[in-house]
Amino acid sequence: MILTEPIELEKLKEISKGFYPDRIKFCIDRIQKKVAIDEEMHIDMEWELIDAGANQNDIFGGDILLDPISVIWESHPNIERNRILHTGYGRKLEDEKLIDELFEILKYWVR
Repeated sequence: MILTEPIELEKLKEISKGFYPDRIKFCIDRIQKKVAIDEEMHIDMEWELIDAGANQNDIFGGDILLDPISVIWESHPNIERNRILHTGYGRKLEDEKLIDELFEILKYWVR
């Protein structure tokens, strides 16, 4: 689902579909500053964002870990972009400036 209004993390945990007991997955469109969240696969949220007008190259994924609360940033689902950004074929996003930008977007939507 693409968030249409900010949500408290506790509320998100209550309404989560519970695909994973220790995390909630998300994808962010960094240009439109939209967040799709709580689907089983990142690719499902990527397609939601693309259907809403996002460019695939502007979508980044991650997981909110629930205990302790933290965020894992991933450069997928766009594997070709990973190669361009020199992240190899792994998933870990390491560009601190980009992570900071994405984290600000996530913090606006999930509080």
